[in-house]
Amino acid sequence: MARNLVLAVSAALLAARAAQAGENGRVVRLTLAGPHAPSGVRTEVVVPPGWKPGRPAVLMVFLHDGWGSQRSFRRHGLADLALGMMQGGALPPTLIASPRHRGTFIVDSPRAAMESFVADDIVPALERAFPGAGGSRERRVVWGISMGGYGALKMALRHPDAYGRAGALAPWVMRLSWAAYERHRTWLGRLLLEPVFGRTREDNRFDANDLFRIAAAADPSGVPPLIVRTGSRDEWEPGALELEALLRERGIAVDAASLPDAEHRWADWRREAPEVLRFLTAGAAAR
Repeated sequence: MARNLVLAVSAALLAARAAQAGENGRVVRLTLAGPHAPSGVRTEVVVPPGWKPGRPAVLMVFLHDGWGSQRSFRRHGLADLALGMMQGGALPPTLIASPRHRGTFIVDSPRAAMESFVADDIVPALERAFPGAGGSRERRVVWGISMGGYGALKMALRHPDAYGRAGALAPWVMRLSWAAYERHRTWLGRLLLEPVFGRTREDNRFDANDLFRIAAAADPSGVPPLIVRTGSRDEWEPGALELEALLRERGIAVDAASLPDAEHRWADWRREAPEVLRFLTAGAAAR
């Protein structure tokens, strides 16, 4: 408890320093802890231009791709893009937090309780550290790219009360089951998947984290507005299109489009990011 209190106070001090950094915004690096991550999760936060603690702002959580880190949003130009949109009036003041979740698949496992951290812990920690950001479901949004898109879809479908809008750009979508995995078991799967999804049929977490099963169990009336963008040359698009069809069949609205000639790469993701950002903040304007 004492450790968490120190982390929260430190984060608040960092937030205050960020708010005084000038009109161009700033990136703050901090560690956020919570009941599901007592040791903390390294996080980078983009602070809106001219924002100060107490002023309203949309609270956005960005989930990076499978090979990325908490630095991906900044390193690949999305921080500058978002700040430019805020300065130009295309986005309301938006505080954007990117937690490091590499190797977790945003799944609760012996490696990390990352799904629960993103669903339950990160928002309260950020709202304590940056008072004025978020404050209601309508002003909390989540999105991700590739593996992060998978995680954002899980938030919308399994934890619909956590965020008011969700987005997935080139999401990793495929049917997950122990039976399918066992038929095609490889050394790479043993290295990357089994520490998270389990090594035996008895302890496996594939089925429980299959988006199709999660979508089938979701309450359509509670799912927040969704945006999904895929690329026509992206290897994961077929799974995403199949999931979109299931969502519509269940009465879950989704703003979806396939981008011609787009591949699973940052160059294409950057081009589509402004539309995703506008969608996510359209119903979450800071008041």
